[in-house]
Amino acid sequence: MARRIVVVATPTTPLLPHLLHSLQHESGLELTVLTRQTSISVPSSGSDSHSHSHHHNETTNGHHHVSQVTHIQTDFSESELQKHFQGVDTIICTLTGSDLHLSGPLIDAAPAAGIKLFIPSEYGLDTSNSKIIELLPPYRTRFEIQEKLRASRMGWKAIYSGIGLEEAMKADGVMGVDALWASVVVFPGSEKAKVAISSYADVARSITGIVRGEEEGVGNEVYTCGFRCTLEEVIAVVEKELEKDLDRYEGDLKGADKEATERMKRGYFDGGVALMGRVAVWDHNIDAWGAWKDQKGKEADEWETELRKVVRQVRNGDIGGDGCGC
Repeated sequence: MARRIVVVATPTTPLLPHLLHSLQHESGLELTVLTRQTSISVPSSGSDSHSHSHHHNETTNGHHHVSQVTHIQTDFSESELQKHFQGVDTIICTLTGSDLHLSGPLIDAAPAAGIKLFIPSEYGLDTSNSKIIELLPPYRTRFEIQEKLRASRMGWKAIYSGIGLEEAMKADGVMGVDALWASVVVFPGSEKAKVAISSYADVARSITGIVRGEEEGVGNEVYTCGFRCTLEEVIAVVEKELEKDLDRYEGDLKGADKEATERMKRGYFDGGVALMGRVAVWDHNIDAWGAWKDQKGKEADEWETELRKVVRQVRNGDIGGDGCGC
Protein backbone atom coordinates (compact mmCIF):
# COMPACT_ATOMS: atom_id res chain seq x y z
CA MET A 1 0.00 0.00 0.00
CA ALA A 2 1.29 3.46 -0.93
CA ARG A 3 2.24 5.81 1.88
CA ARG A 4 0.02 8.89 1.73
CA ILE A 5 1.65 12.32 1.95
CA VAL A 6 -0.25 15.62 1.98
CA VAL A 7 1.58 18.81 0.98
CA VAL A 8 -0.34 21.86 2.23
CA ALA A 9 0.85 24.76 0.12
CA THR A 10 0.49 28.37 -0.86
CA PRO A 11 -0.14 27.90 -4.60
CA THR A 12 2.50 30.44 -5.63
CA THR A 13 5.35 29.25 -3.43
CA PRO A 14 8.46 28.61 -5.58
CA LEU A 15 9.42 25.68 -3.32
CA LEU A 16 6.41 23.59 -4.37
CA PRO A 17 7.56 22.38 -7.84
CA HIS A 18 10.98 21.46 -6.46
CA LEU A 19 9.41 19.54 -3.57
CA LEU A 20 7.01 17.60 -5.78
CA HIS A 21 9.81 16.78 -8.20
CA SER A 22 11.93 15.44 -5.33
CA LEU A 23 9.12 13.44 -3.72
CA GLN A 24 8.16 11.90 -7.05
CA HIS A 25 11.55 10.22 -7.19
CA GLU A 26 10.57 8.27 -4.06
CA SER A 27 8.75 5.02 -4.72
CA GLY A 28 5.63 4.03 -2.81
CA LEU A 29 4.27 7.52 -2.15
CA GLU A 30 0.81 8.84 -2.94
CA LEU A 31 0.95 12.64 -3.04
CA THR A 32 -1.86 15.13 -2.48
CA VAL A 33 -1.42 18.90 -2.71
CA LEU A 34 -3.92 20.82 -0.58
CA THR A 35 -4.44 24.55 -1.25
CA ARG A 36 -7.04 27.23 -0.70
CA GLN A 37 -9.33 28.01 -3.65
CA THR A 38 -7.14 29.25 -6.49
CA SER A 39 -7.04 29.71 -10.24
CA ILE A 40 -3.32 28.96 -10.21
CA SER A 41 -2.20 25.63 -11.62
CA VAL A 42 -0.23 23.52 -9.19
CA PRO A 43 2.85 21.94 -10.79
CA SER A 44 3.06 18.17 -10.77
CA SER A 45 6.85 18.06 -10.86
CA GLY A 46 9.87 20.00 -12.03
CA SER A 47 8.83 22.80 -14.36
CA ASP A 48 5.65 21.09 -15.50
CA SER A 49 2.39 22.71 -14.41
CA HIS A 50 -0.90 20.85 -14.12
CA SER A 51 -3.88 21.36 -11.88
CA HIS A 52 -5.96 18.73 -10.15
CA SER A 53 -4.96 15.13 -10.88
CA HIS A 54 -1.73 13.96 -12.45
CA HIS A 55 -0.61 10.34 -12.61
CA HIS A 56 2.48 8.86 -14.20
CA ASN A 57 4.81 5.91 -14.07
CA GLU A 58 7.65 6.50 -16.49
CA THR A 59 11.38 6.85 -16.91
CA THR A 60 12.57 10.31 -17.93
CA ASN A 61 16.18 11.48 -18.29
CA GLY A 62 17.33 8.40 -16.40
CA HIS A 63 14.99 9.05 -13.46
CA HIS A 64 12.25 6.60 -12.59
CA HIS A 65 9.10 8.34 -11.39
CA VAL A 66 6.53 6.30 -9.48
CA SER A 67 3.91 8.68 -8.20
CA GLN A 68 0.35 9.83 -7.94
CA VAL A 69 -0.31 13.53 -7.46
CA THR A 70 -3.72 15.04 -6.79
CA HIS A 71 -4.50 18.72 -6.28
CA ILE A 72 -7.41 19.44 -3.93
CA GLN A 73 -8.77 22.91 -3.17
CA THR A 74 -10.36 23.34 0.27
CA ASP A 75 -11.83 25.93 2.62
CA PHE A 76 -9.73 24.51 5.50
CA SER A 77 -12.78 23.83 7.66
CA GLU A 78 -12.39 21.10 10.28
CA SER A 79 -14.75 18.73 8.47
CA GLU A 80 -12.92 19.21 5.16
CA LEU A 81 -9.51 18.67 6.73
CA GLN A 82 -10.65 15.53 8.58
CA LYS A 83 -11.91 14.15 5.29
CA HIS A 84 -8.67 14.88 3.42
CA PHE A 85 -6.41 13.66 6.27
CA GLN A 86 -7.93 10.19 6.59
CA GLY A 87 -5.26 7.54 5.99
CA VAL A 88 -2.51 10.16 5.63
CA ASP A 89 0.92 9.44 7.13
CA THR A 90 2.71 12.79 6.81
CA ILE A 91 1.73 16.44 6.39
CA ILE A 92 4.27 18.82 4.83
CA CYS A 93 3.52 22.55 4.99
CA THR A 94 4.87 25.03 2.45
CA LEU A 95 2.69 27.95 3.49
CA THR A 96 3.95 31.51 3.04
CA GLY A 97 2.76 35.03 3.76
CA SER A 98 -0.81 35.37 5.00
CA ASP A 99 -1.41 31.64 4.43
CA LEU A 100 0.84 30.81 7.38
CA HIS A 101 -2.12 31.27 9.75
CA LEU A 102 -3.70 28.15 8.20
CA SER A 103 -1.17 26.07 10.15
CA GLY A 104 -3.35 26.32 13.27
CA PRO A 105 -6.40 24.51 11.84
CA LEU A 106 -4.09 21.89 10.32
CA ILE A 107 -2.52 21.10 13.69
CA ASP A 108 -5.95 20.98 15.33
CA ALA A 109 -7.21 18.44 12.79
CA ALA A 110 -4.10 16.27 12.36
CA PRO A 111 -3.94 14.29 15.66
CA ALA A 112 -7.54 13.04 15.39
CA ALA A 113 -6.75 11.78 11.89
CA GLY A 114 -3.76 9.80 13.18
CA ILE A 115 -1.06 11.83 11.40
CA LYS A 116 2.36 10.41 12.28
CA LEU A 117 4.59 13.28 11.13
CA PHE A 118 3.94 17.01 10.70
CA ILE A 119 6.53 19.23 8.98
CA PRO A 120 5.67 22.92 9.59
CA SER A 121 6.50 25.83 7.29
CA GLU A 122 10.03 26.79 8.34
CA TYR A 123 12.93 26.40 5.85
CA GLY A 124 14.76 29.53 7.01
CA LEU A 125 16.54 30.94 10.04
CA ASP A 126 16.53 29.40 13.52
CA THR A 127 13.10 29.84 15.10
CA SER A 128 14.52 28.71 18.45
CA ASN A 129 16.69 31.87 18.52
CA SER A 130 14.81 34.34 20.76
CA LYS A 131 16.54 37.36 19.20
CA ILE A 132 15.35 36.39 15.73
CA ILE A 133 11.81 35.92 17.05
CA GLU A 134 11.99 39.41 18.56
CA LEU A 135 13.22 41.01 15.32
CA LEU A 136 11.09 39.25 12.72
CA PRO A 137 7.28 38.99 13.14
CA PRO A 138 6.94 35.96 10.81
CA TYR A 139 9.24 34.03 13.14
CA ARG A 140 7.00 34.86 16.11
CA THR A 141 4.19 33.20 14.19
CA ARG A 142 6.39 30.20 13.45
CA PHE A 143 7.31 29.94 17.13
CA GLU A 144 3.63 29.99 18.11
CA ILE A 145 2.99 27.21 15.58
CA GLN A 146 5.77 25.15 17.17
CA GLU A 147 4.26 25.71 20.62
CA LYS A 148 0.99 24.36 19.26
CA LEU A 149 2.81 21.33 17.84
CA ARG A 150 4.49 20.64 21.20
CA ALA A 151 1.09 20.67 22.90
CA SER A 152 -0.37 18.31 20.27
CA ARG A 153 1.97 15.42 21.20
CA MET A 154 2.16 14.65 17.49
CA GLY A 155 5.45 13.76 15.79
CA TRP A 156 6.94 16.81 14.06
CA LYS A 157 10.15 18.09 12.50
CA ALA A 158 11.09 21.74 11.92
CA ILE A 159 13.67 22.14 9.15
CA TYR A 160 16.00 25.15 9.45
CA SER A 161 17.78 25.57 6.12
CA GLY A 162 19.29 29.03 6.55
CA ILE A 163 19.19 31.76 3.92
CA GLY A 164 17.13 30.99 0.83
CA LEU A 165 19.53 31.38 -2.10
CA GLU A 166 17.10 32.61 -4.75
CA GLU A 167 15.30 35.05 -2.43
CA ALA A 168 18.57 36.29 -0.92
CA MET A 169 20.01 37.27 -4.30
CA LYS A 170 17.12 39.56 -5.20
CA ALA A 171 17.93 43.28 -5.06
CA ASP A 172 16.20 43.60 -1.67
CA GLY A 173 17.45 40.22 -0.41
CA VAL A 174 19.36 39.66 2.81
CA MET A 175 22.71 39.17 1.04
CA GLY A 176 22.66 42.89 0.15
CA VAL A 177 23.88 42.10 -3.37
CA ASP A 178 22.31 43.88 -6.34
CA ALA A 179 23.35 41.89 -9.41
CA LEU A 180 21.50 44.25 -11.75
CA TRP A 181 23.34 47.38 -10.64
CA ALA A 182 26.54 45.57 -9.62
CA SER A 183 26.57 46.78 -6.02
CA VAL A 184 26.62 45.36 -2.52
CA VAL A 185 25.82 46.65 0.97
CA VAL A 186 28.34 45.37 3.51
CA PHE A 187 27.72 45.75 7.23
CA PRO A 188 30.95 46.27 9.21
CA GLY A 189 32.24 43.01 10.65
CA SER A 190 29.92 40.85 8.54
CA GLU A 191 32.27 39.99 5.68
CA LYS A 192 33.76 36.91 7.32
CA ALA A 193 30.64 35.54 9.02
CA LYS A 194 30.00 32.04 7.69
CA VAL A 195 26.32 31.78 6.81
CA ALA A 196 24.18 28.77 5.83
CA ILE A 197 22.48 28.94 2.43
CA SER A 198 20.01 26.61 0.68
CA SER A 199 18.39 26.70 -2.74
CA TYR A 200 14.80 25.58 -3.24
CA ALA A 201 16.14 22.28 -4.56
CA ASP A 202 18.28 21.87 -1.41
CA VAL A 203 15.25 22.45 0.82
CA ALA A 204 13.21 19.97 -1.20
CA ARG A 205 15.92 17.32 -0.76
CA SER A 206 16.02 17.98 2.99
CA ILE A 207 12.26 17.56 3.30
CA THR A 208 12.39 14.37 1.25
CA GLY A 209 15.13 13.06 3.54
CA ILE A 210 12.90 13.63 6.57
CA VAL A 211 10.04 11.80 4.83
CA ARG A 212 12.48 8.97 4.12
CA GLY A 213 13.33 8.80 7.85
CA GLU A 214 16.91 10.07 7.65
CA GLU A 215 16.61 12.30 10.75
CA GLU A 216 14.80 9.92 13.10
CA GLY A 217 15.92 10.21 16.70
CA VAL A 218 17.58 13.64 16.37
CA GLY A 219 14.83 15.70 18.00
CA ASN A 220 12.25 18.03 16.56
CA GLU A 221 14.64 20.59 15.05
CA VAL A 222 16.84 19.77 12.06
CA TYR A 223 19.59 22.10 10.81
CA THR A 224 20.58 21.69 7.20
CA CYS A 225 21.98 23.72 4.31
CA GLY A 226 23.13 23.44 0.73
CA PHE A 227 26.42 25.16 1.54
CA ARG A 228 28.17 27.52 3.94
CA CYS A 229 30.20 30.53 2.91
CA THR A 230 31.09 34.12 3.76
CA LEU A 231 29.76 37.28 2.14
CA GLU A 232 33.23 37.93 0.71
CA GLU A 233 33.09 34.54 -1.02
CA VAL A 234 29.66 35.38 -2.45
CA ILE A 235 30.93 38.76 -3.68
CA ALA A 236 33.91 37.11 -5.38
CA VAL A 237 31.65 34.70 -7.28
CA VAL A 238 29.24 37.46 -8.33
CA GLU A 239 32.14 39.60 -9.55
CA LYS A 240 33.48 36.65 -11.51
CA GLU A 241 30.10 36.15 -13.18
CA LEU A 242 29.63 39.87 -13.94
CA GLU A 243 33.29 40.27 -14.94
CA LYS A 244 33.47 43.49 -12.92
CA ASP A 245 33.92 44.63 -9.34
CA LEU A 246 30.83 45.42 -7.28
CA ASP A 247 30.39 48.94 -5.95
CA ARG A 248 30.54 48.62 -2.17
CA TYR A 249 28.39 50.59 0.26
CA GLU A 250 28.78 50.42 4.02
CA GLY A 251 25.64 49.40 5.85
CA ASP A 252 24.57 50.62 9.29
CA LEU A 253 22.93 47.94 11.43
CA LYS A 254 21.36 50.39 13.88
CA GLY A 255 20.08 52.52 11.02
CA ALA A 256 18.71 49.47 9.21
CA ASP A 257 16.95 48.30 12.39
CA LYS A 258 15.37 51.73 12.88
CA GLU A 259 14.28 52.08 9.24
CA ALA A 260 12.87 48.53 9.15
CA THR A 261 10.83 49.19 12.30
CA GLU A 262 9.49 52.43 10.81
CA ARG A 263 8.54 50.69 7.56
CA MET A 264 6.52 48.09 9.45
CA LYS A 265 4.83 50.77 11.59
CA ARG A 266 3.80 52.66 8.44
CA GLY A 267 2.29 49.52 6.93
CA TYR A 268 5.13 48.62 4.56
CA PHE A 269 5.38 45.23 6.22
CA ASP A 270 7.16 43.21 3.51
CA GLY A 271 9.81 45.88 2.96
CA GLY A 272 10.34 46.25 6.69
CA VAL A 273 10.73 42.51 7.24
CA ALA A 274 13.13 42.25 4.27
CA LEU A 275 15.38 44.96 5.70
CA MET A 276 15.15 43.58 9.25
CA GLY A 277 16.19 40.23 7.78
CA ARG A 278 19.58 41.76 6.96
CA VAL A 279 19.96 42.79 10.60
CA ALA A 280 19.10 39.27 11.78
CA VAL A 281 21.55 37.69 9.34
CA TRP A 282 24.55 40.03 9.73
CA ASP A 283 24.46 41.35 13.31
CA HIS A 284 26.91 39.09 15.16
CA ASN A 285 25.10 39.84 18.44
CA ILE A 286 22.11 37.87 17.12
CA ASP A 287 24.29 34.74 16.72
CA ALA A 288 22.15 33.51 13.84
CA TRP A 289 24.68 30.91 12.64
CA GLY A 290 26.02 29.09 15.69
CA ALA A 291 23.63 26.17 15.24
CA TRP A 292 25.02 25.42 11.75
CA LYS A 293 28.65 25.14 12.85
CA ASP A 294 28.73 21.39 12.16
CA GLN A 295 27.08 21.67 8.74
CA LYS A 296 29.36 21.51 5.70
CA GLY A 297 27.29 21.28 2.55
CA LYS A 298 28.52 21.27 -1.03
CA GLU A 299 32.08 21.80 -2.20
CA ALA A 300 32.99 25.29 -3.40
CA ASP A 301 33.05 24.50 -7.12
CA GLU A 302 29.52 23.11 -6.95
CA TRP A 303 27.90 25.95 -5.02
CA GLU A 304 29.78 28.59 -7.00
CA THR A 305 28.30 27.19 -10.22
CA GLU A 306 24.86 27.24 -8.60
CA LEU A 307 25.29 30.83 -7.39
CA ARG A 308 26.45 32.03 -10.82
CA LYS A 309 23.32 30.50 -12.35
CA VAL A 310 21.13 32.41 -9.88
CA VAL A 311 22.98 35.66 -10.68
CA ARG A 312 22.19 35.12 -14.38
CA GLN A 313 18.54 34.44 -13.51
CA VAL A 314 18.36 37.70 -11.54
CA ARG A 315 19.90 39.67 -14.40
CA ASN A 316 17.53 38.05 -16.90
CA GLY A 317 14.51 38.97 -14.76
CA ASP A 318 13.67 35.33 -13.99
CA ILE A 319 14.15 36.04 -10.27
CA GLY A 320 13.09 39.26 -8.58
CA GLY A 321 12.08 41.27 -11.64
CA ASP A 322 13.88 44.56 -12.26
CA GLY A 323 14.64 47.65 -10.23
CA CYS A 324 16.86 48.35 -7.26
CA GLY A 325 16.54 47.34 -3.65
CA CYS A 326 16.04 50.88 -2.35
